[in-house]
Amino acid sequence: MRVVKTSMPDPGNPLVMPLMDTSSISRKWIDVDYTPDCPHPARRLDIYLPDTGAGPFPTIICIHGGAFTGGAKDDFQVSGFVEGVAHGFAVASVEQRLCYIKPDGTYADDGAFPYSLFDFKAAIRYLRANAEKYMLDPSRFATAGDSAGGFHAIMAAATSGCAAMYDDSLGHAGVDDCVQAVVDWFGCGDLIIESEFNAANPTMTMPDGTQIPRVVFEDVFLGLKCVDHKNLARFASPEVWITDKLPPVLLQHGSADEIVTAECSRRLAAVIASRAGDGRVTFDEFPGWAHGDERFYRDENLERVFNWLKEKLA
Repeated sequence: MRVVKTSMPDPGNPLVMPLMDTSSISRKWIDVDYTPDCPHPARRLDIYLPDTGAGPFPTIICIHGGAFTGGAKDDFQVSGFVEGVAHGFAVASVEQRLCYIKPDGTYADDGAFPYSLFDFKAAIRYLRANAEKYMLDPSRFATAGDSAGGFHAIMAAATSGCAAMYDDSLGHAGVDDCVQAVVDWFGCGDLIIESEFNAANPTMTMPDGTQIPRVVFEDVFLGLKCVDHKNLARFASPEVWITDKLPPVLLQHGSADEIVTAECSRRLAAVIASRAGDGRVTFDEFPGWAHGDERFYRDENLERVFNWLKEKLA
């Protein structure tokens, strides 16, 4: 039985994300400020615990997708990961600064790279510093995310302890931001490949057949055209930061993804294998699955994800 009630986006309005109903989860903290000494309205997280047990629980720290410009910590995108509470995991769903569209039609730079990554890593430090309060096991943390959230999940793990990817003004500067596993659903491993993919496909076909202009969100996120500034785009891509210290990674991607090309995950898997060893990465490429395909959220796939996490966080 599912602990989270939600629905997939309406095919007639796919950009509006349905919200989760987590009323069946009895133990939770909502809208926790994870940078209380440096407050910002976007820096909030929700923590969900299994109904029974005193912990400490292995913890999934998840972050939503939304093309770096939208999404929320309580929308359907993280519902699959929140189901982890029924499998013995604590789950923290993180909100961070975004490159949202301003009233004048331009994009805010408050959530541009690397600021949203700084936020997510601050959330990891906050959770570790307060692990006892929330009944979390700080030695068994995993990041997880879909799409833009998948980018942040792998990027946070790959840049753990790196001074260039760290803002100590956000609090808990002396606390380790490492994690022990990563789940990346159809995330962007190479901003240049993804920018070229989107630029080559100027329109998107919605599920109802409507054609809309395609925004090159990687360029919005970086604040410049990735293809024209390839060195900076590589600096901001997870591939560059992969070392043999990377924790185990589960990559899942659909071959028919029309938003983030599956080539991103193919290449990322190859880079991880070459630098950290074949055993460090598990790559599931699902034939015919699209971006955010509802089959990612089915029980069969969630069982695979949670069993993989149980093995890696044992």
